[in-house]
Amino acid sequence: MNEYDRDKYCIIGAGASGLAVAKSFVERGIPFDLLERESDIGGLWNINTASGIVYETTHLISAFSTTAFEDYPVSTDDPTGTERDYPDHASVLDYFRRYCHMFGIARHLQTGTPVERVTRRDDGAWQVMVAGETRPRTYAGVVVANGHHDKPRRPQYPGHFNGEIIHSRDYRSTRQLRDKKVLVVGAGNSGCDIVKDAAFTSGFPATLSMRRGTWFVPKFILGFPTGDVLANVEWALTLVPRALKAYLFQASLWVLQGPPSRYKLPDPDHRIDQAHPTLSDDIPRLAAHGRVIVKPAIERLDGRDVVFADGSRAEFDMIVLATGYELGIPFLDRQYYLGGDGKPRLFLNTAHPDHPNLFFAGLIQANGSIWRLAWLQGRIIANAIIAERTAPTESRAFRNRVRACTGPVSKERFVGSERHKLEVNYFDYARELKKVIRSFAKSSTQNFPSTSSAVAAPGQMQQAAE
Repeated sequence: MNEYDRDKYCIIGAGASGLAVAKSFVERGIPFDLLERESDIGGLWNINTASGIVYETTHLISAFSTTAFEDYPVSTDDPTGTERDYPDHASVLDYFRRYCHMFGIARHLQTGTPVERVTRRDDGAWQVMVAGETRPRTYAGVVVANGHHDKPRRPQYPGHFNGEIIHSRDYRSTRQLRDKKVLVVGAGNSGCDIVKDAAFTSGFPATLSMRRGTWFVPKFILGFPTGDVLANVEWALTLVPRALKAYLFQASLWVLQGPPSRYKLPDPDHRIDQAHPTLSDDIPRLAAHGRVIVKPAIERLDGRDVVFADGSRAEFDMIVLATGYELGIPFLDRQYYLGGDGKPRLFLNTAHPDHPNLFFAGLIQANGSIWRLAWLQGRIIANAIIAERTAPTESRAFRNRVRACTGPVSKERFVGSERHKLEVNYFDYARELKKVIRSFAKSSTQNFPSTSSAVAAPGQMQQAAE
């Protein structure tokens, strides 16, 4: 007869979100395993693993001062300190490593443990099948924190292209672009990084295909990191309606840099807070200089030529699809987290309405630090687990609130695209998370009470030691 620890939770994924939740669990004494499919931590920020989607020139697109975990801020003597407002991917990964060791997360970490399947047992516990193991592990609950940048979204176009087509996930180095006429599809942050690299290293002007106009937000405003400026403005204008804040920010950009059309870029047909922002000082300048040529959507492919929606055509050697990722968790049935419209049906994209021991972290897209939002989600998850044992009144109130969840997390009107199905406004969403945290008045000050070490579970594999 094998055993499983009825108190122990499983956190899946050791990227930023998984580490944030793990820190709260360590702090509150909740037993857990942190399972990571790769041989190292870091998730999408680790260029040396299959999960990593960064490239050699990747830098943080939001200021480190407003992105780093609130419980582990950077300092001027830190290797990734405030002297570098936008550190590179290696510095970010080093920060994660120090966070992992600083808070004792490393001893719970099990690398090289890809999760193949997560299923719920009749008694409410969860079975986690790890690749290479003959029997599933059993846990009291599961926190899904594996991210949503795994399966590339690859649009299909009529015709055939005789050159090379790659997704941005496959891009690693400017060496891939040298001596090639490059077309980048998509004006998100990755697409703009890659088209900038192509403009500087390919030997030819680079081309950027945009389906719609985009608001390009500079990384600095009046010499200060944009994130710092927005955070201060948000605090000063706390009581001002969101639409008015968006109008003021949009008007400020027009005053400081003018409309995108002034740089030979299409003007957006949406408000600045209705789509995920693209932070780039370079694209407007490169477009104005003719180093980046802007084209509309692709209509069809024709040998080495690409025909665009305006009827124009151009010859290319490589097409880079910076077209994002499909929303999906490969080891979990979609019914556990998605509604019919493809949007999560979870309370604040964090807690499941029917299963009190199934949680999610980082299943969001925001105009701010996902790390900090996952850290707040981790505090809610820890509070909910502890309240179930120590504060039944708070636990019931939370579960009633979770069960009342019937729609997407955000009521804002975002651009109707696959990319925005997880979109939230960072500041509004963070406020909601903090309200929920404050609702755990009693349990938030308590640690997890261990009731037993193990219960019999016939046919189950014993948990790997921490």
